[in-house]
Amino acid sequence: MSTLGRLCSLSALFCLAVLAGACQPEPSSPPDAAAQDVQTYGASVDTAAARAAAEVAAKPSRLADTTVTVQGRISTVCQKKGCWLALDTGTARPIRVLVPRTDDGYEFTVPTTLAGEATVTGTLRTVELEAATQNHLAEDGAASARAREVQIAATGIRVVPDA
Repeated sequence: MSTLGRLCSLSALFCLAVLAGACQPEPSSPPDAAAQDVQTYGASVDTAAARAAAEVAAKPSRLADTTVTVQGRISTVCQKKGCWLALDTGTARPIRVLVPRTDDGYEFTVPTTLAGEATVTGTLRTVELEAATQNHLAEDGAASARAREVQIAATGIRVVPDA
């Protein structure tokens, strides 16, 4: 084979090698570790419009009976069924987040050991609790339930758990 023939053959082999390498899929980058840890219960939650729990608790009447997205640290979780959690507001009065009930129980529940930063979407209301309800909440693990509290009937809860 002539030098020109060998050169053409080597060039062709080189082009094939380049093309074969170019057709290989790129290795995917490892997923963000923090994104893997995020847990969602119920509907998805858009964190972009979240308000701080302390801000909402300071003037709940402005947002009464509206859909809100609130962010705060989980201070307590129902120890019986995981049917509610409380968001710390920096005061003695947390915001209680309730999981909606269905005929068969609850739309969703959260682990009783859940801890971390939560973003919650749902309907905000301020309610007067009867003594029986206060006692029931205390049995579930609530720090002394108040006669009047701010609640959110949650449609979705997004939690970034403690490490």
